[in-house]
Amino acid sequence: MVEFGGWGSTYGALKEAVDILNKEQINIKLLHIIELWPFPAREVANCISQAHRTYVVENNATGQLARLIRRETGKSVNGNILKYDGRPFSPSLIATGIKKEGC
Repeated sequence: MVEFGGWGSTYGALKEAVDILNKEQINIKLLHIIELWPFPAREVANCISQAHRTYVVENNATGQLARLIRRETGKSVNGNILKYDGRPFSPSLIATGIKKEGC
């Protein structure tokens, strides 16, 4: 199983990307973090531990959420899908990014 996650305004695009990928027989789950503080370290660590691969989808250039996850849980994600042009993610962009990562 592959899991990807994000937080904040990415939820709608992430949820639609999950639907697209599941229809294509790609077994994927979504972890959407609602609050960053206090960070839900135990829950996030459990989700990461259950996945074969994990990716974080973020609207920034530096992978801030992925670094926060590593700092708070001690677990690293396998990759990031980053967008930093000021525009929101589209479901198809996320799905394409996941497929490029080899899922």
